[in-house]
Amino acid sequence: MPLRRPQKRRTAEDDADARAKKRPGKRREPTYDTYDEALDGGVEMEEKGERYRDGEKAQRFYEKAAELYKKAVGFSQTYDAVYNQARVLYTLGTSFLLPPAAVELLTESLNLHRLASTLTNSPLLQMDVGFNLAQTATSLADMLEELEGDSRKSDVRALRVEARDVLDQVLQGQAAFLEKTREEGDDETTEEAAEAMGDGGEHAEEAVQQEAVNAEDDGSVEEDETGMEVDEDEDDNDGTYETHLPTPSTFIDTVLAIVDVHLSLWESVDPPALPDAEQQGAVRAALDQAASLVPPGRQAELDFTEIKVLLTMDSIVWDLYKAEARVGTGIEKSLDGATIALSSLLANLEAQPPDEPTVRADVLTTLAETHSTIAYRMMFLAPQLPPGPSPLGQQAWFHLSQAITHLSTALDIPTTAITPREFKPSVLLSLSKASLARARLSDISDAAKRNASQLCENATTYAGRAAEGLGWGFIRLESAAVGRPAIPYQAGWDAELLAKQIALQQLRACLYAERTESVPEEKEKYTKAREGLAQRLKSCEAARRVGAPDVQRLVDDVEDEEGQMGDLEKGWWREVAEEFA
Repeated sequence: MPLRRPQKRRTAEDDADARAKKRPGKRREPTYDTYDEALDGGVEMEEKGERYRDGEKAQRFYEKAAELYKKAVGFSQTYDAVYNQARVLYTLGTSFLLPPAAVELLTESLNLHRLASTLTNSPLLQMDVGFNLAQTATSLADMLEELEGDSRKSDVRALRVEARDVLDQVLQGQAAFLEKTREEGDDETTEEAAEAMGDGGEHAEEAVQQEAVNAEDDGSVEEDETGMEVDEDEDDNDGTYETHLPTPSTFIDTVLAIVDVHLSLWESVDPPALPDAEQQGAVRAALDQAASLVPPGRQAELDFTEIKVLLTMDSIVWDLYKAEARVGTGIEKSLDGATIALSSLLANLEAQPPDEPTVRADVLTTLAETHSTIAYRMMFLAPQLPPGPSPLGQQAWFHLSQAITHLSTALDIPTTAITPREFKPSVLLSLSKASLARARLSDISDAAKRNASQLCENATTYAGRAAEGLGWGFIRLESAAVGRPAIPYQAGWDAELLAKQIALQQLRACLYAERTESVPEEKEKYTKAREGLAQRLKSCEAARRVGAPDVQRLVDDVEDEEGQMGDLEKGWWREVAEEFA
């Protein structure tokens, strides 16, 4: 979920200047010698960065914007300048730079968000900065968890607890505002304004914001006992930016965010433990509160979140008891209800299309992930049965086939301007994993044994397409790249991590085909392919090369997703780690 951006207000004089015909002659370069020049210059540079979206040019504009906002802060430490600097540093830290620089920027962004929250008395502005502060803390926690693992566990948890507590304050503030408008009969007016310019997106928010600005300008807004309206006599610095008025839709955004943080906290407990009644009650209270306010177009997201809570609880129970799990006790069927619920939700999306275009893709990929999880549990339990084909093998094959069907459907969803660049590569990576998992069923499934060659080829083809989608085409096994591979300009840690995961998945598929008896006639082909890929990966520039920590991360991820990694495969990865050290 991106950070919320306030829209810069222009005066009538500003608009006149913007519309004025440009005169010939040398343009005077701004010197940014005042607070206003520096702040406006930062806005201009940030807007240029947004137009480029990604790449080196966009990064340079964002970096210049950050410099100018910092300069504005030096002139006057206002909410506007500090908030803008914090937001731009977040963009740089998540969408451009890589660790360790990204960690430093996110840490600075978090501290600036904290500072901004002390520079305004407006509850509306505090809700805006609070939401963004929580998003920044969550992003930093996720990054540290991936990079540092157990060594920063306490820091990661502290960041998530802070995000949870701040989001709870935002949630209560939004609820108070919405309750007040409902009591006064203003909710319809607010909602109509929010929808006045379209689908409730950025432009609709601007309409609501401008309505509030007009009211402030003519002095018609007064402070009441809730303290929600921005008073005309309030600090001028707070009036520089239009605020996001809480609506039922933004309330749902906050509920979804706080539930995600709660679930991350539940899953990160080591050793695994079920959340206590208070923790579960906090999530239940947020969801119940949302149920009374949810707009029809957001209902599917709320239903989806309810299912995600149940999936998280099931995952914790499995981690607690998998060592004692036995075939026939029913534990292998614990997720059947989740697949039914997700399938039903997917069908309902046809009758009531969601406001958010990403919902269908999210449900499809989660349904596929749930089927894959069931299959991995079958594979985990299979050694309890006699060697050879078994009912568990057949069931695992079925669930992986279902996963591939749903992932293929997600892959066919048309992309839009707001579709993350990593979406399709991520789906292709999941398809590669599911294909390889089906090939690994050869010992317990006749269907897998018959199709092993095609499944291994599918796994490597999907991984190659995934890499190509990120611009890392040299990961394709048929790549003829020589010398140092061409790597696209850095696009943030998430994209970099995904590319490395794809590279290691490609190696995993090759290692399986090369070192097992699934496709004996193709061992030499996959050996050469793996050696060529390893050489290309080692030839990458040092700062972006796959290393031993990335290999260890893959081993940890496999054990988390699949329940275990056999000693034989762990031996393969020790060799790879030594090769990439």
